Amino acid sequence: MVVLLLGVVIALLVWGVGIFGSIQSITQEIILALIMAIIAGLAIEYVYKKFSPQSKILKTTQTHCDESGESMAQLILPNNNNIIVNGAERIIGREDFVGVISTDKLLYIGKDHIKITRKEGCFYIRDLNTKNGTMVNGEELQSSEKRQLLNGDEIVLAKTLRIKYNEKT
Repeated sequence: MVVLLLGVVIALLVWGVGIFGSIQSITQEIILALIMAIIAGLAIEYVYKKFSPQSKILKTTQTHCDESGESMAQLILPNNNNIIVNGAERIIGREDFVGVISTDKLLYIGKDHIKITRKEGCFYIRDLNTKNGTMVNGEELQSSEKRQLLNGDEIVLAKTLRIKYNEKT
């Protein structure tokens, strides 16, 4: 915003004071048009960054672990980023994998695909009645089946995305 105001002030100075008095009128107008185009470009970039939606993966993916004393689940993605589950439950879906797999494959994963919950120190996974299903260590999860996750388990979502489960204490 400061850059925008500074550009307007400079444009007014150039136009009003006549700094370029010795330059022809057309050249002065070209310079003013360039300054205004730069100002417009900066304003558009600012508005775009301010109001464009951000992917969930930017908010929920960590590349390193928090070394606290409590137990947490860690889903290791193919690009070596991690999804951390350290609350009572976490619903994971399509938006969590934007940028991890291709858009074509992403469409097979449900908006809300799986739920991971923690109960009495153990983590459980449940498929949320998705069309393309979820597998744990090669076994298909049945509708609404809740299965305990063990360190090193392999989770496959919609037969397209392989995730490794890791538990940290």
